[in-house]
Parts: sequence; C-alpha cells; structure tokens
Amino acid sequence: MKKDGVELIEATPWLKPLMPQHGFNLGPRISDAQKSDVEYGLKIAREISRLEIGQIVVVKNGTVLAVEGFEGTDKCLARGGELAGKDGGAVAVKVAKVGHDMRFDIPCIGSKTLETCAASGVAVLALESGRTLLLEQEVCAQFAKKNKISLTTI
Repeated sequence: MKKDGVELIEATPWLKPLMPQHGFNLGPRISDAQKSDVEYGLKIAREISRLEIGQIVVVKNGTVLAVEGFEGTDKCLARGGELAGKDGGAVAVKVAKVGHDMRFDIPCIGSKTLETCAASGVAVLALESGRTLLLEQEVCAQFAKKNKISLTTI
C-alpha cells in the first residue's frame, strides 16, 4: 500500500480511552506476594514475547505455571489456573510483543478473558500499561468486583 501512496498509521491515539494506563486497577488490591509474582511474570512475559512464543504467562509463588503458545490467551489462562491448584490464586501477566506493530494487531482482553480467569482460579491479571485494549470496561469492572479478580496495569 505504501508504494501506492497509502500510509497506514496506528489507531492507538484514538483508542487511548480503552487502553488502561499506569495506575489502573479494578477489583481487590493485590497483595505483596501477588506484586512479586506480577514483577516476575513481567520479566518472563517480555522474554517469551521477544522470542515470539506468546504474550501471556501465568505464575504462582514465583513458579511459571503456563506460557502462551499458539493456543492463545484463554487456553493459557485455563491451563495455568488449573495448575495453580484447588485454592487458585494464580497471577497472569500479558504484554505486547517487543516491536509489536500496533497498526494491525492490538492486544486486547474483555469480559470473556475475565470469565476464563474466574473459572480457572486466576486471581490477578496484569496488563502492560497503554499497550492493551480493555473491551467492555463497565462489564469488566462489575465482573472483577463480583468475582474478586484484580485487574491492574504494569
């Protein structure tokens, strides 16, 4: 398209209201242990994204339970939540790929993602600040509160 004079640009400037920024939180406050898992998960998620494996990891108590592959976010969350055990409490961290071309594919989550978290025992979902769309924000806020799922940005 560029050779025909058409320049494709990112849609993100118009989508900023749908992209949670630094300091965003829904649901319960996360504990210090969960914060530690978020920080660890962020390192792992960035590395798997750099290697173009996936964009989300599930961790608990400093142990990686699931890494997203070709199966996608929801199946990774379900697998990680199952491996967290009966008491749940897993922490998921989602990032955009390193060098992600936001003109064509913007990472996103919505109520279905939170439903998967609730069903599988994922207690925290941390998103990379300003790099993920949160669809159906009001529905997600209500669902997070009702199901005690923490949704936060990193």
